[in-house]
Amino acid sequence: MTEPLLKIADTPPTSVPSDATVQVAVATMNEARVGAVCVIDDGMLTGIFTERDLMRSVVGAGLDPATTAVGDVMVGKPRSVVVGSSRAAALELMLKNHFRHLPVVDVDGRPLGMLSIRNLLHHQVERLRDGMDSLEQYLLADGPGG
Repeated sequence: MTEPLLKIADTPPTSVPSDATVQVAVATMNEARVGAVCVIDDGMLTGIFTERDLMRSVVGAGLDPATTAVGDVMVGKPRSVVVGSSRAAALELMLKNHFRHLPVVDVDGRPLGMLSIRNLLHHQVERLRDGMDSLEQYLLADGPGG
C-alpha cells in the first residue's frame, strides 16, 4: 500500500469557509458530488463537514440550513493524515475511528486533498483486478513446458 495518497484522494479538496451557511456547504457538496467538505480559513484546515453532520447536527437538531454557519456544526480540529502517509495508515485511522472522510494535509496542516473510504476501496479493487488479470494471463500463456 505505497500508492501516494494524493493520487487517490480528491484534489484539491472541496471546501468552504467556516462562515458559509450549511445550505452553501450542501450545495457545494452536491455540485462536487462529494459527501464531505474541508472547512478552510486563512488557508488552514479548521474543520470538516459531512453528510452525517448535516443529519445529526443540523436536521436532527432542527436548525435552519440557510442561517446556520458551518463553523457552528462542523467537526473542529479534525483528524487528518500527512501527505506522505501510507494508504494502510490512512485506512487504519478511518476504520478505527469510523471515519468515511479524511483530509490529507501538508506538513504545515494545509489541506491538499480529501480521502474517502470509497477512494481507498475503489483503488484496492482496481489493484486486485489488475493482479487477477496478470495471473490469468500467466496461467493461460502457452509457452515452453506449458
